[in-house]
Amino acid sequence: PDIVFFSSIINNLCKVGRVMDAQHIFDLTVNIGLHPTVMVYSTLMDGYCLVGKMEKALEVFDAMVSAGIQPNVVVYGTLVNGYCKVGRIDEGLRLFREILHKGMKPSTILYNIILDGLFQAGRKVSALEMFHEMTESGISVHTNTYTIVLDGLFKNSCSNEAILLFKELRAMNVKIDIKTLTTMIAGMFQTRRVEEAKDLFASISGNGLVPSVVTYSVMMTNLIKEGLVEEAITRET
Repeated sequence: PDIVFFSSIINNLCKVGRVMDAQHIFDLTVNIGLHPTVMVYSTLMDGYCLVGKMEKALEVFDAMVSAGIQPNVVVYGTLVNGYCKVGRIDEGLRLFREILHKGMKPSTILYNIILDGLFQAGRKVSALEMFHEMTESGISVHTNTYTIVLDGLFKNSCSNEAILLFKELRAMNVKIDIKTLTTMIAGMFQTRRVEEAKDLFASISGNGLVPSVVTYSVMMTNLIKEGLVEEAITRET
């Protein structure tokens, strides 16, 4: 078996949370003289991050560097995501700045991770500063990015800013998807803008989109909360 074979096993074990078994396979590859690639190291790090063991993830990172393999943006992104998921956003930001210091160009995905982490931590101002930094740096802003920002604004009690940004996106003909619209509908219900939420739902087909299961769930749950049970049943059918 070659490193590709073992890499597949490690990946599958990490995905189901069996990171210690993955570590044993990793150790086996090293002991038999194989050389793990940066992808293998990154996969094992991600496995530890998924179960919240950041110190173990860092040990794998250090072992990779000691083996002469330079971390890339994907590796840093794995660790940043891990830190954000366990609420250690400042350590994630430190790694993010380290990427910039090394002259690497952060990816859209990495910015999305940081933005989501900042909003989840209630640091709306820092999140918006990071968003502006992203756009000014020429990094591609994807639909997912806008969805993260809109959702973050709503969750940080900034509904007016979210709606204003959404209107700006529509005016600029920025492509949005059903996830973005569902986020807006949920946010409008959350802030008691019931009619606006209903109007936005009604406009979905006009945008060439189809409501998802989540969209219907958001509509039904909130219409029932508002005492509009008959309307909720009508939406389902």
